[in-house]
Amino acid sequence: MKVDYGLDAPGVVRGFAIAGALLAIATVVLIVAGLPIAPELFGLGAVMFLATVAAMIHSSRRGKLLERDRLLDGLGLSGDEDVLDVGCGRGLLLIGAAKRLPHGRAVGVDLWSPADQSGNRREATLANAEAEGVGERVEVVDGDMRALPFADASFDAVVSSIAIHNLDDADDRERACLEIARVLRPGGRVAVLDFRATQQYAYAFEDAGLADVARSGRSFRMYPPVRVVTARRSRDQ
Repeated sequence: MKVDYGLDAPGVVRGFAIAGALLAIATVVLIVAGLPIAPELFGLGAVMFLATVAAMIHSSRRGKLLERDRLLDGLGLSGDEDVLDVGCGRGLLLIGAAKRLPHGRAVGVDLWSPADQSGNRREATLANAEAEGVGERVEVVDGDMRALPFADASFDAVVSSIAIHNLDDADDRERACLEIARVLRPGGRVAVLDFRATQQYAYAFEDAGLADVARSGRSFRMYPPVRVVTARRSRDQ
């Protein structure tokens, strides 16, 4: 089976592609017709929209795989942990974690919104897990990140990628971060990758009592550029 981790923000990509194509057509029409309107402005707009489309496709097909590996490397997993992926989508982090857990398990939770990722559904995630050879170590659960369906201190690590920002309300984003902290075991680690609201995530983790909260610089291997927020729960908590 072919593994496909989906195209992020497919509606945005489609809209930018259409806008770029229309501006390109308008540029050609203006040049051919010799109309007294600056065609270079339309041409510049076409280039900007189409370049953004190319960057977003590259981010979905290549960039996010590189960032996944960097994030998971930073967790220092030993192989027997329980790891939760919040907003798992089609399983990029979930399955990447499962590959590093020969004696552990990886659990993903999502509401499966197709607006956030193309083909976003639990069947696609499970199919990817089978194709990657980790189906027996992967579990997916329907659930809201603002009220995770897990007991306190259930996981040794919690990860998330390009998910929490989809909550438009700042209070909801904070609630999701507090939920992540709640299900984390003593000594456990958090790593959240996103392109906006990352400072808020860091403050929320501090408010939840997590230690060593840090926010990375921007990485331009994804578009829009992303940061990673990391934290850990002290072993005596």
